[in-house]
Order: sequence, then C-alpha cells, then structure tokens
Amino acid sequence: MKKISILAFMAAIALGASAQEARVETTTKTDNLNVEYKTTYKSPLLSNLYIQGALTGTVLMAEDDSKLSFGDRLRPGFYFAFGKKITPLLGARVGIEGNSLRGWNDNKGGHYPNGLTCPRKEYIESMGVDTSNGYEQDIRYYSYNADLMFDLYNALTGNRECNNDIEVECYVGVAALQKLERKGVDGNTFLAGRVGANVTYDISKYFDLFFDLGATLVTSEFDGHIEGDHSIDFITSAKVGFRWNISQRGFKTSYAISSSQYAALSNYLAMVKTKQMEQGEPEEKVVVLPAEKDNLLIPYVVFHDGKDTFNKELQMVNISNAAKFINEHPEYVMEIVGNTNSTKPEIAESRANIVKEILVSRYAVDATKLVVKTCDMGESGQTVHFVNK
Repeated sequence: MKKISILAFMAAIALGASAQEARVETTTKTDNLNVEYKTTYKSPLLSNLYIQGALTGTVLMAEDDSKLSFGDRLRPGFYFAFGKKITPLLGARVGIEGNSLRGWNDNKGGHYPNGLTCPRKEYIESMGVDTSNGYEQDIRYYSYNADLMFDLYNALTGNRECNNDIEVECYVGVAALQKLERKGVDGNTFLAGRVGANVTYDISKYFDLFFDLGATLVTSEFDGHIEGDHSIDFITSAKVGFRWNISQRGFKTSYAISSSQYAALSNYLAMVKTKQMEQGEPEEKVVVLPAEKDNLLIPYVVFHDGKDTFNKELQMVNISNAAKFINEHPEYVMEIVGNTNSTKPEIAESRANIVKEILVSRYAVDATKLVVKTCDMGESGQTVHFVNK
C-alpha cells in the first residue's frame, strides 16, 4: 500500500497575436490529499514465454567419488527447458537434461540394494578387469525437471516491469531421474530435489545468454552403492546456453484504489477547479516558445537504457502534457523525435512511434498533427523529444 500527495496544477493558455510565441501557466497550490492505492503488474496469458538450451558440465558427488579427480568426474551433457515469467518476481519452467555420470567405488564396505554384490563390479570383472583396488561407476541418465523461479534482481531493485538487461534468479524444484540399464548398471527411477541459481543477460530483443549453477539431491541408492551414514548423492551441474524469448516480454503497471478513495479524489479535484483562486495569489510563469523548429519546452520522455520501454509512473505525465498542448493548439504540427545520441537509430525510431501511438490511442490526438523522426538531440541520450514544426 502506498500513499501519494497530489498538488493541483491548473493551466490557462494565453491566445491571440502572440499565441505562437508565449504560453502562460497559472499554478495554484492547495492542501495535500493522501490517496491509498495498490499497484499491480499484468501481462497477457501467452506473454513472457521462453525456451532455453544449453551445454552442461556435470559432476557426481557420492560415497567414494572424491578419490577420482574433478576433471575425471566432469562429464558433458545437454539441457532443454520451457519456461514462463508468471509475475515480476516469480516464474516456472520444465526441462530435461542428462547424458552420463562418472564415479568411483573403492570396493570397501557398503552394500547394494539388489544383492550382496555390485552388478557393475561383476560386469567389469567379466571383462577381465581387476577390481581389487576399486572400480569406475559409469551411469547414463535423464533428468525431467520442474522448477519454481524467484527473481532476486527485481526483488532487490524494485523493478516490476522486467525490462532490465540482467536477471538473477534462484530456484527450487523436483526431478525424476531415469537411470538407464547399461553395462552392469541397474535401470531405476528416482525422485530428487533441485536447488540453484540462474543468471540471464539480454543480448537482443529475442535472445539472451544465460548461466545456471545447480545441484540435484537424490538418495544414495542412485549410484547403486550404499555406505555407512551416507544417505544422499549430489549431482552438481553448470550450464551455459541461450534463451529464446518466444513471446512479448514485460509487465504493464496498473493502479487500484477503493471506490470511496476515488470519490474523495474526484470531489477534491472538483473543489480545486471551482475554488482555485480562493487559495491565494496564483503564480504565473511565461514559457517562451521559439518561432522556428526547436524544443517545445515540454519535458522529454526518458526510456530505459537500450530499450523501447519507460517508467510509466514517472514519464506518462510528460506525454500527457504534450497531448494537452497539441489538442489546445490545432494550428501546430508536433514532431516526435527519437534521440539517436548514444542510441541505435532503429531503437530511437521505435521509441518515437511508441510515444505517437500513446498520443493517438489514449489521448485522441489527431495523427496528422504528429510527425515521427530521429536525430541527435544531444547528451540526454535515451529520450524522445517534442519539437514545434
């Protein structure tokens, strides 16, 4: 729940022979009204969908595996997943990964679920290999995963529109591990738990680079060898790959207030309108408009760095002011200028078109009074400007 203070501004436009040269703004200050509201973030059902694909490096960590070097245990594999961002903070994905795992059994102690001897050991000995000093475990498997994702970056930064270049997510999940019967290894299915972290970097509108580090926790029977108090085997994995964003990304902001608050706000604004001159002498400010093409002195719209999205809570007031001005001055044609300073021309043009679309669809501005263009407007960078034509 948040509170805002509303400062009423009432504007009077000076018309006449000098209408194109000066604009008079009259401002009257009144008392503050506290409005309680709830902010929500919405997106269409089929938005924020993605597909991930990666190469993996996997290490089995069971009873005696530390007797093999890390490099000997590291095995390559694959990973594919389908996911969705459900809210700015929560997401979900399902996936499959696997290939092979390599471990070691020192042939000392322990027991085996399916008998007194290890079937893997029997297989190796049948091939003429001496197992007196231990033997290698060679496991082929698939893992079918379901994860719940929590976006730490958005939680810590307060970003709720999901338009940042970096995502940092932690996850918990479950997995069904299918161990394949092969060369003395029994085929079984195990239920396991998953934990990990996922970092994604935006490299284009549709593709992201991601890195994932996680662990799967399964009972010690997974490798076929149970020893002492060791009750859990770990499968650790690192993944590097790409994420393909197959639908629109991001969330739209909406605000909800109670009917009583809405009525109070409406009454308050009506009072301001009818009694604005009773609160004291108004403050008048003359804004001079250049006779030729130049900025209209309406604040520009600031976009997120490298993207065609902006903070609606802060920037919509500037678009609203532009709409008010052009609707009050039908003799003008307004240029919507995407700033190419430190911004790609295609991004600048896309930003200008987005602002034009809002002016036309939300504020009923005549589209023939708006011209979209791009040029270098100076050091302000990630902006769209309003220019008198």
